Amino acid sequence: MKKFSIWAVAALSVCLFALSCGKDDSPDTPKTGDENPTITSFTPLSGTVGTLVTINGTNFDATKSKNTVKFGNVAASVTTASATKLVAEVPEGAETAKISVTVGGKTVTSSDSFTVTEDVPLTIALNEEAVTLYPYPKYTAMLEVTTDIGENTVAWSSSDETIATVDTDGVVTALKIGEAIITANAGGAEATCTVSVVDGPVTKLELDKEGMELYTGDTGELSIFALEADVEETSTPVWSSDNTDVATVDQEGNVTAVAEGEAVITVTVDNASATATVVVKTDVFPEGTDVYVAGNDGSKPVFWKNGEKTVLSEENGLARSVYVDGEDVYVVGQLNAHPALWKNGELTILAENSEYLENTAASVFVDNGGNVYVVGHEYRDPNLVALLWINGVEQVLESSQGYVAKYANSVQVLNGDVFIAGSSSENQVLKATLWTNGTPAILDAITTSHHTYAVFADGDNNVYVAGKGGNPGYAAYWNNGSMKFLPDPIFNGSAHSVYASNGNVYFAGYVDDGTFKPVLWKNNDAPQYLSDTFGRAEAVFVHNDKVYVAGIMSDNGYKPTLWIDGEKVFLPSDFEGYAYSVFVK
Repeated sequence: MKKFSIWAVAALSVCLFALSCGKDDSPDTPKTGDENPTITSFTPLSGTVGTLVTINGTNFDATKSKNTVKFGNVAASVTTASATKLVAEVPEGAETAKISVTVGGKTVTSSDSFTVTEDVPLTIALNEEAVTLYPYPKYTAMLEVTTDIGENTVAWSSSDETIATVDTDGVVTALKIGEAIITANAGGAEATCTVSVVDGPVTKLELDKEGMELYTGDTGELSIFALEADVEETSTPVWSSDNTDVATVDQEGNVTAVAEGEAVITVTVDNASATATVVVKTDVFPEGTDVYVAGNDGSKPVFWKNGEKTVLSEENGLARSVYVDGEDVYVVGQLNAHPALWKNGELTILAENSEYLENTAASVFVDNGGNVYVVGHEYRDPNLVALLWINGVEQVLESSQGYVAKYANSVQVLNGDVFIAGSSSENQVLKATLWTNGTPAILDAITTSHHTYAVFADGDNNVYVAGKGGNPGYAAYWNNGSMKFLPDPIFNGSAHSVYASNGNVYFAGYVDDGTFKPVLWKNNDAPQYLSDTFGRAEAVFVHNDKVYVAGIMSDNGYKPTLWIDGEKVFLPSDFEGYAYSVFVK
């Protein structure tokens, strides 16, 4: 029993000792209030007034107002507080000095000084100090800030937005001549650029023509002939018409004639403009009348009906004559150096004995019975041979004794008689020849050399032949075999076509007064000059008292041309071309 008591006392003593030790280690043990604050570090080590400095240490008060922080002798505002960290703002008036913290009347001072630095103001610069612009949308300037502005944004402004504007990206657009200051502002710092808006940049602008004549429904083309500027690339040309009721123009310079009148077409490139006057006339082709013209566009044989072109072949050739019988259109000429006939566009090669440049079918005529007569010539060694085809069947034209029939240029059939005009050769000298129903006759002539191009029988026992006499030749004609010169024989020339109507006889051809000029003779009157520039008249036709002439005229290249009562019409062509024949019905 005594032994049990000793062990019980010992166990109780151990428990009391453990309990006593546990109470001494409790966190709730009250502080004595004698602990001093400490500063272990601060960051940053330097900065400007207003910089937030974090102070690390111990025994700070968690209440901000119970901590006094000073930079040297200047008190600072505490923004954050805990027992181990304070955040204070570098105060105005602070200088480089140590940092002190006072808590509960106890002060600690840092071992290192905080360095107060100067507050460097923000500055900015632009990529351009001055730019020169032209007052058109194409010409802009891109301004950029070239210095580091941190997180600041740039605000752009113009001193005069009527002269130049600037967008939020710094793109400057000039509006009118003058000067404006563009300002960039970032964080209170500013930089400027002087924008000078001046006249220009085009110094020369010219069109390829000063004017043009069109007929209603026709189109023409204008283009810039000369453009000089102080820049490598100008703005896009802008085309306009001052009277769109008369003529319109697209932005490629293509002009469309709308109605009779006059319109001024203007092209503008920035500060410069050039104009061309367009005169629009009513449709030249009489209503109810169809006008056919045969010729070539470049190297292609074509014909035009009322000014609308039809290409007969994409191969090399030309169309020399056209005749319309009812609904059938006959065209003859040359294709790849062979005499050729097209009926309603369907090709027939009439002969293929050689490939000689002078090989051609020169004239076509359809009689009242529907028989198709074609004349021409082909080289058959050693000479050209004059030929006649009737409904495609070839005949070699007879030669007069001592002559070689070389050229057959025109055919007409009247009352069953077949008249063919051409030339024969005597010792290489050409002689005007008229075949009547296949029988050749060398026409009387005043000159040694003479040549014929066309024949026309008027039904009043008159057979007219048009051509030339002499070398290089004067325009001449024969009436029933008698030769006469057409006025004025002081000039070289030639008559290439003849047509008789209502007692008048018309001849078409040219005179050479230093330059070939297209002319029309009526009877024996002085010639009517159809143009004062280079040209030739090749064919004449009279219908309802209107006189139609086909030929060529020079106007920025050789153009196939039709004259109606002396008024010219340029037939549409893609290349230089020629009009050889005209037929009206």
